[in-house]
Amino acid sequence: MMPKRKESHLMGQRSQHFREVGQQYQQFLVTKICPIHELHCDLIELTHLPSGAQVMYIANDDPENFFCLSFQTIPKTSNGVAHILEHTVLCGSKKFPVKDPFFGMQRRSLNTFMNALTGSDFTCYPAASQVPKDFYNLLDVYLDAVFYPNINYLSFLQEGHRLEFSIPEDPNSSLEYKGIVFNEMKGALSNPNSRLNEAIGKALFPDLTYGVNSGGDPAVIPTLTYEQLCDFHKEYYHPSRCLFFFYGNLKLEGHLDFIAKHVLDHASSLPPLSPIPKQRRFEVPRQTIEHYPIHPGQDLENKTLIAFAWLTCHILEQQTLLSLMILEIILLDTDASPLKMALLKSGLCKQVNAYLEDEISEIPMAIILKGCNQTEADNLEKLIFTTLKAIVEQGISLESVENAIHQLEFHRSEITGDSHPFGLSLFMRSALIKQHGGQAENGLKIHSLFDEIRQINLNNPHYFPSLIQRYLIDNPHFVRIIMEPDPSLEAKELAEERSMLQAIQTRLTEKEKQNLIERAAQLAEFQEKQEEADFDILPKVTLFDVPQGVRLYPLKIESIGQMDVYHHNTFTNEIGYLDLTYSLPPISEDDLTALRLMTSLMSQMGNDGKPYETILESIQANTGGIGASLSLNLQASDRHHFYPSLSIRGKALHRKLPHLCELMQKMALTVDFTHVSRLKELIFKQYTNLESSLNQNALKYAISLSAKGHSVSAKIADEWYGLEYYQTIKHIAHHFDSLVHPLIEKLQYLQSLIFKCSPDLVITSDSQMYDQMKRNQFYGLQECSFQHRSKWQPSYDISPSYSHGCIITSPIAFIAQVVDTVSYTHPDAPALNLVSHLCDNLTLHTKLREQGGAYGGGAVNNAMSGNFYFYSYRDPNIASSLEAFESSLHTIYNGDFEAADIESAILEMVQTLDTPVSPGNRADVAYGWLCEGKTTEMRQDFRNRILKTGKEEIIGAVERQLLPKLQTAATVVFASQNLLERENEKLINHGKLPLMMKSI
Repeated sequence: MMPKRKESHLMGQRSQHFREVGQQYQQFLVTKICPIHELHCDLIELTHLPSGAQVMYIANDDPENFFCLSFQTIPKTSNGVAHILEHTVLCGSKKFPVKDPFFGMQRRSLNTFMNALTGSDFTCYPAASQVPKDFYNLLDVYLDAVFYPNINYLSFLQEGHRLEFSIPEDPNSSLEYKGIVFNEMKGALSNPNSRLNEAIGKALFPDLTYGVNSGGDPAVIPTLTYEQLCDFHKEYYHPSRCLFFFYGNLKLEGHLDFIAKHVLDHASSLPPLSPIPKQRRFEVPRQTIEHYPIHPGQDLENKTLIAFAWLTCHILEQQTLLSLMILEIILLDTDASPLKMALLKSGLCKQVNAYLEDEISEIPMAIILKGCNQTEADNLEKLIFTTLKAIVEQGISLESVENAIHQLEFHRSEITGDSHPFGLSLFMRSALIKQHGGQAENGLKIHSLFDEIRQINLNNPHYFPSLIQRYLIDNPHFVRIIMEPDPSLEAKELAEERSMLQAIQTRLTEKEKQNLIERAAQLAEFQEKQEEADFDILPKVTLFDVPQGVRLYPLKIESIGQMDVYHHNTFTNEIGYLDLTYSLPPISEDDLTALRLMTSLMSQMGNDGKPYETILESIQANTGGIGASLSLNLQASDRHHFYPSLSIRGKALHRKLPHLCELMQKMALTVDFTHVSRLKELIFKQYTNLESSLNQNALKYAISLSAKGHSVSAKIADEWYGLEYYQTIKHIAHHFDSLVHPLIEKLQYLQSLIFKCSPDLVITSDSQMYDQMKRNQFYGLQECSFQHRSKWQPSYDISPSYSHGCIITSPIAFIAQVVDTVSYTHPDAPALNLVSHLCDNLTLHTKLREQGGAYGGGAVNNAMSGNFYFYSYRDPNIASSLEAFESSLHTIYNGDFEAADIESAILEMVQTLDTPVSPGNRADVAYGWLCEGKTTEMRQDFRNRILKTGKEEIIGAVERQLLPKLQTAATVVFASQNLLERENEKLINHGKLPLMMKSI
């Protein structure tokens, strides 16, 4: 991504225009030039003199160029105005007057990332591409969207909220709230974690924007008017109030010329927004009790969530903020950290999480406890302050401070970029500080800032204890929030919404009813017309712009004793990434969930005769993390053949690699599962986390349940990652005392079975680092080699999946329908990938999101597993969504698409094939291809077929692989009982079988 360079700075390679502060390019004045040596970048800041607009540019050799248009947005209520505006500006603009230019560009681009994000006090529009032409196409669309949006009233109704009869043309049918953001936030707040986070903000910030829900509260969203939305745009989305952020290897002059031509040359100047005021500090701590919905009949014991939170320093107090981040790691990072350990050992809670939110103007620090009883809140609060006072009295060792600094240094040094571009990470770290009036480089520099804090602590060993005293013990701006489970809350909230709607419906005049009917018809007509709009007005890349070759991450393979070593040479910013991968021997079906549990426990238990506290401290002091994971390694040539493996993966700075290797070796060979109290602690923590995340994982569980009857591998995946695993952990937690000793025996048996075999060692690093490891015999990892591996020979029985609805406390649905298809090398596989994109583009986006109000949905073809699946999430409908799934296939089968639609699908598929891989994961990706038997020739053939697939192949794949199997595909839905019952009536009325309902 960013090859190592010499001391000369990148700005010298980029241009002659940006060498010193005070220079001017066109109407842009250079206000800062700052080398960031740790990241091999250069930060340049500029001001557009006529408008006052701010520009940030981080230059390096990353070809994944990134931009982000960022605005401070300060909502005053929870009506969702910032969030709904974020959606609405992307629904057509002056230059691109088509519906959804955002989704349109997904089909006409080779982007590696496109999104829009609403934060607590900002809204930003990021995108990235590795193709310069595409980069500027995206920037063109985004600039016009945010500065010259149409903000059509009907788009506001579609994206935000509206009143509509359940049967739009029938005034006697019930009145409903509809809208994409309305349903999205209903789904978000069905999660107890989300409710608790909102309650913390409300309690800590009663006077500021951080006390409102910037995403929108469904109870308040209907109060937002169209006029308020337009006014919000005028106030905050002015060019002079935008931060234009760029990152990558394209020349800065090109970016400046582009934004000047398209926006800034025509922009006036507005005064900057006033800084967000400081929250008035409490004189005494505050307490509040909130509730979250839980399914009726569920056991309420240990279901209370309790949060303790403080308001600390201002974001501009960067040294203090960084010190508090270090302090939070010292106190609460691992189960061996003193405050977290005291809480877990007390037995008063099952899980402890903490966060310090460093992106808003004043910094909250929160401790969140799960698996509690409400009656223990006083005892937990007392324990926290007693422990903090003891730590202050005892002091904090230099070793503890250094371990915490190491963690922050590591994660700020790491080049990430698998789930999102590295440029976005740097934006979050630096640009938000600048928007609050701070110095952006403080979020980018690493070693110099930490060296200052090291020196402060050496000069004053009481420095960190004094922070505890000031910001935690003596700080009256402290809140305690108890969030209790309420089995009646879901029904109560639904009844309140229905009562409000019924009251509105009762007051409607005949004219108002007719207006609602006409408005619904206008929206439907608007959506239909927009479907027919000419998307060719949008810029695009073509198939001629698509790289023809597949990505290659070469592996050097050497045999060291009985261990094979695979190395990929790349720049990793002085970090080494190592995997010890063990092929799994035959495992009985009864042991599958225990195997998954074992992987989650390995890095959390003691080993080599040392207690877990010592191991966790050593991991924190010497690594960026160690963990174990499982892979199925489905074979590209036949998805029914697979060779599962278990990997222990770790990463460390170059100087720490000997410690990493020792930790990995000891973890593989000597992990101790016999510590019963620790085992109980971890299992209850995991169960509590799975239970509180049930709604968050609902779509994943639905897909897994729908697929599990198709193959042995799908059955195993459900045992490892699906609802089956959740239910197994739940059973163990509820019967721990009677199950613990057989469980320990099973874990020890699996340990002896797996780790007696010789592993493969997979390494990503630069060549110098690798050569040093090799000279030192990989620091003892050869000792992990014992004997040759036994072959995996599964012989499990599988039962067909069946359609059903799982009852959860969610007023909206998560839906999955999986069709069993063909393997990666089958001639129909490339066409099926294109079918999934055509389903989305031709039918599902419109039917599910725009007309149905679901937050998301679509179709996916997983060529490796041979599964084609439909899905939707945060969806207020079930029956109509299932109808849309089927309709999308018939549209394709009937040939209702053009060559341009195929080209769009191909471009979207190439985006997936060419997704950038962060440096640390490249050896892992290449090794995975080897394990899957996915040769370079196979991948190239798959790519060639994608690029050449035509209409006949696409229709034929639908006819052969999907339509004959769709009627027997299992539909699995997670939703509330009320929604399932309502939608079952619709299914019956449409001549379909209702979904059998079951509790979880």
